Amino acid sequence: MKRLIVLGSLVFLFAGCADKPLATNVVDLAGNQKVAGWKDKNETALKKVKTVYKEKVVYKSEKVKDSDGDGVIDKFDKCPNTPKGFAVDHNGCPIIATLRINFDFNKADVKKIYYKDIQKIALAIKSNSNIKKIEVAGHTDNIGSKEYNKKLSLRRAKAVAELLIKFGVNPKMIVVKGCGEDYPLVPNTTSTNRALNRRVEIINITD
Repeated sequence: MKRLIVLGSLVFLFAGCADKPLATNVVDLAGNQKVAGWKDKNETALKKVKTVYKEKVVYKSEKVKDSDGDGVIDKFDKCPNTPKGFAVDHNGCPIIATLRINFDFNKADVKKIYYKDIQKIALAIKSNSNIKKIEVAGHTDNIGSKEYNKKLSLRRAKAVAELLIKFGVNPKMIVVKGCGEDYPLVPNTTSTNRALNRRVEIINITD
């Protein structure tokens, strides 16, 4: 069973290219909030079921199932049976922490001001024997092409993964992924929202 690491209550936002974070920490823990835009477990959807009888086509309404109530329906949930209240990513896997790092324009270098927080995440991962594999997933806002953002998010995720390894996380535990702009937390309608979407998520994907 997957478990969420509680590292504290740290939330922050970033914009521009400042040399220091705009808040005291760069770790936004999952808490009890869920990513916006997913269907509620009680939401229904019409699924076309074709039944031919006397030249008639009948369409039935089926309940969309979300057995663990994490906001991701069973059909797409890669981490079933997540404990109630855990924040999850778009695949339904528990989010350990979200890093919002102020990268310089077109750069993937993690500034040293963020090392302390990444080190804390590494320590928490190492001290929790229930976590066997994690995904380091990079995300961007919607500025630039989809193809470019995919590559940029991967470069930034790799940079964070390298630091986790530097701070003692077993490299065999880590899967690096670039998600580009495909999974925004909020609409990319303001500079603040775009800052929220520029992030790296550390996700527990233990089988």
